[in-house]
Amino acid sequence: MKSNSNKNQTKLPWWVELLFVQIGLPDSWLSKYLKKKKEAAIFINENKKYIAYSAILIAGLLYIYPIVRYTSSSASCIDNTTKYLKSNKKYRSQNEMDINSLAVGYCHGGSLPE
Repeated sequence: MKSNSNKNQTKLPWWVELLFVQIGLPDSWLSKYLKKKKEAAIFINENKKYIAYSAILIAGLLYIYPIVRYTSSSASCIDNTTKYLKSNKKYRSQNEMDINSLAVGYCHGGSLPE
């Protein structure tokens, strides 16, 4: 017959059993971990709104960053190609709009006309 002390004990989680019983990590680490876990849960519960707004803001920035980087790179390419075409004697006779159009076409996968 089982005693009452065995009935009142709850089963330990597997990670506690493995780390602190089988491997033998210090018990003070477990108490510190559980204390920090409780503090984190309280902090998250009190600041749900701010955490949600921060997550949305960070997700928005991560979504927009590649677009900004691509646009910046494209603008830099167009600027450098325009400067090259203006300095080249072959293209000096063309007006500003034509040179810019050639630069945009070149930077988006085209080639410069012969």
